[in-house]
Amino acid sequence: MKKLNVILSLILTAVLCVSVFSVPSYALESSSLPGDANGDGKVDVMDVTAIQRHILKLSVLDDESVERAKVCGYSGLSIIDATAIQRYIVGLISAFPAEKPETESVTKAKENITIYFTNNKNWETVNARFFNRATGDSETAVMKFLEKNGDGEDVYSADVDVSKYDRVVFGDGTDETTDTPVTKASSGYFIRPETKRYNGKLLAGVYTYGEQYPGNIDTVVMDYPDGYEKDIYIWTPEDYDPKNRSKRYSVLYLCDGQNLFDLTRTRTIHKWRCDESVLSLMNNGGDGIIIVGVASNGRYRFNELTPEIGEFTSSMPPLPEGTELNGEIFSDFMINKVIPYVELNYNTNSIRGISGSSNGGIEAFYIGMEHPDKFSYVGAISPALDFFEPEVWGEYFAEKDFSGRVPKIYFYSGNSDMIEKIQCEATGKMETTLKAAGYPADKFTVVIDDDGAHSEDFWAIYFPEMLSYGLNF
Repeated sequence: MKKLNVILSLILTAVLCVSVFSVPSYALESSSLPGDANGDGKVDVMDVTAIQRHILKLSVLDDESVERAKVCGYSGLSIIDATAIQRYIVGLISAFPAEKPETESVTKAKENITIYFTNNKNWETVNARFFNRATGDSETAVMKFLEKNGDGEDVYSADVDVSKYDRVVFGDGTDETTDTPVTKASSGYFIRPETKRYNGKLLAGVYTYGEQYPGNIDTVVMDYPDGYEKDIYIWTPEDYDPKNRSKRYSVLYLCDGQNLFDLTRTRTIHKWRCDESVLSLMNNGGDGIIIVGVASNGRYRFNELTPEIGEFTSSMPPLPEGTELNGEIFSDFMINKVIPYVELNYNTNSIRGISGSSNGGIEAFYIGMEHPDKFSYVGAISPALDFFEPEVWGEYFAEKDFSGRVPKIYFYSGNSDMIEKIQCEATGKMETTLKAAGYPADKFTVVIDDDGAHSEDFWAIYFPEMLSYGLNF
């Protein structure tokens, strides 16, 4: 890697020298070749030079040349495009991000799966009641004892067809859990050790049963436009091989990236267990996924993850002095810096998702609406949609065109605590507003859990369903 970086540095040095000391501008030719900024019918270091000169305002590329030079497919021509061309020249990538197909084939996970339950409540009998929210179909299975785990707890198993059932309730005949999603990205369940109950019910947690590989997390530090640094956590599955460019992965981008994988990064004692859901999906036969978490700045989180689409609701207390709704800055950072970096440095395909919860949920939804052609799906988890009244959302949507390519949207909200009751009402109104705005009805779904609280513990059990819906596994 160091050798490759040296090569790129030498190319960049040469480019800068040419940029500074060469005075003549380019006589642009007619070309349709991506990356051919100077129009000479080939892609080489002179195209990097042309982009550098354009950025430094030493010469000007015409509109057609700029479009050819925008090889990453994002809003403006930048050094990121020049970097992509450099990587292409030295063979680090075989195609530009903008050339990736709009549709990709994915490996379908199994529909008939085995789920596992760790009996950490020491129930004498473990029942699994499966049901389908839409059809009402249900059946109850007595789970079979399988083994004792390393902690001496009994592990039980049961088979389920996830094309027929989408929920499971675990119980022993007298006690039971809340309704819990069962999906192709599910495998292991347990009862959370906390004594808190939700409408009298226990809360299940999720984990990966079977082969458990932790994967790898790269931490990249990027300068944020508001004047501070931001950590970017990039999780890749254990089988990810940067040298194998024939195997490409879809990518899911998440706000509040510090709460996704492990407790060493989270600001709370809870996490989404995103990596474990992906591992469960892979154990069920599905493809691996790259997860990119963009850490929020605790002090400025509200500013970062709240877009300004119109008048802020009057139903909430006035915002503190100094509060700024800078969601557009975060959106531009994600679109023009984070995503290009990931696509230039990792083996990715064209399938992108974006998700977040609470403020991160409204921000993910906003980014998806601002750039509908950039994402295959959006996960708006307990989103703070109540920040704006339906009329404001309607005016915002009136400026959008939903007739072309739009992402699938997975809305989720609980309904058991004060925050979730507010989010639940706002999510219901959003369903009506989106339909009125002409958003395709088959492109979004709304999931409400009356027992759900505003907590990573619930978001962790709904994450696999969001992933399965978004990727259509």
